[in-house]
Parts: sequence; C-alpha cells; structure tokens
Amino acid sequence: MGNPRWKSFRTRYKESDLWVALDAGRYDPPMEKFVLDRILCYRNIIEDHITGAPEFASSLAPLVPPSGISQILTEMYSASQLTSTGPMSSVAGVIAEYICNDLLMEFNLSEVIIENGGDIFMKLTSPATISVYAGDSPLSEKIGLDVKPENTPLSVCCSSGKIGHSLSFGIADACMVACRSGALADAFATAYCNRVKSSKMIGEVTEHALLNPEILSVVIISGDKVAIGGEISIRVLS
Repeated sequence: MGNPRWKSFRTRYKESDLWVALDAGRYDPPMEKFVLDRILCYRNIIEDHITGAPEFASSLAPLVPPSGISQILTEMYSASQLTSTGPMSSVAGVIAEYICNDLLMEFNLSEVIIENGGDIFMKLTSPATISVYAGDSPLSEKIGLDVKPENTPLSVCCSSGKIGHSLSFGIADACMVACRSGALADAFATAYCNRVKSSKMIGEVTEHALLNPEILSVVIISGDKVAIGGEISIRVLS
C-alpha cells in the first residue's frame, strides 16, 4: 500500500477493527467519523438482534430467520444456510461490504477497500494485487490474487485454523475465498477451512469449493502446499 494511489486510515470500536483505503485525491477527514458511525450502526443492529435471539451469536449451524429483520441480518442468515455455518461466520465480510458501499455512495468515490480482520471488500478502477497471509507457512504472502476492475465489487475473505481468535475446526494456514458477496465469501472461507483436516485434503476441498457458482476463486495453504483455482488470476510473488 506504500504508493501515492491510496490514502488509508484505521477505525476501531470494540472488536471491530477496520482498515480503509481510498483514492488519495478524494480523502476528506470527515470520512473517518462516517466510518465509525457506520460501524456503530451495523453493530447496534446485530447486537440488538442478539439480545432477542442469543442463539444468533452462538450457533455453529444455520438458523431459521425471523420475519421483519434488516437486510444485513437477512444476508447473514442466508449465507449461513448456504454454507452450513453459524450466522456469525459472515459478520466481518458483510460489515466490510456494507461500509464500502456506504463510502462509495456518500462521498462519490471511485475506489474503496475495506479490510475487517482479514476480510476484504473492494471496488477498484485499476488492478490491484492481494497477497495471502498464511502465518508461519513458507508460502505466506507468496501467492497473489490479481484483481482487475471488472472483477469488482469483490469480497476476498480468509479463514485460518492456526491464526487469529476466530473458531475453526480445520488445520489450514489460510483458506481464501473470493465472491461478489461479503457475507458469502466470509462464511465460505470458514466452511472450507473447517473441512481441511490434513494438508493432503487441500486439493479436494478446493475442487469442491469451485463447484459452487458463487465462488470466483480459492487459495488454500497448508504448510508448504497450496491448492489454487478459479477465474481470477493468481501468481507467485517474489
């Protein structure tokens, strides 16, 4: 990110820790308060829902959505059902998507990237490369996803059985999934990372993931092995 194309800032509130990048010439300081306000808005919606439905926060399996809920909650319930995970498996990805879209509309921006705990949502006007962080793996940050403007809006989410505080039942160093939907990319990354019980499984898990039409690209890293597939270009980084 160390180039004049971007202006970036960080906004944090409790567990939410967002890194925001946008086209440098359009940065305006009020954007930082705007992002904080949107974090509070979406957190309040989710936390209020949990107060009345505590299983929404704890369930590791899909739940039946109640009627009359907000769109962000509807997307989380839907992603849960499509991926056989709990509703909160999609929370970071869906918040990244909503805040990215809010910034684009409110400030008439052309490029925005939101990173929320390793889960990314982006809208680009020029190509950008995302490296996949995989902790102690020798392949960490050696695999790059080359995202073109026509690939965006795009969500790129990553789950790990070894890195971070999120619950995982797999052993992959990194399981990256790219989708149009932030909720789906996040939930699918969780679901397929859970399936990797040994490094020998990364090929079959990747092949299974790519059968889903919602998934555009997959990278799964386990130790010194990687499985790759999808329609977005991927290359080795020096």
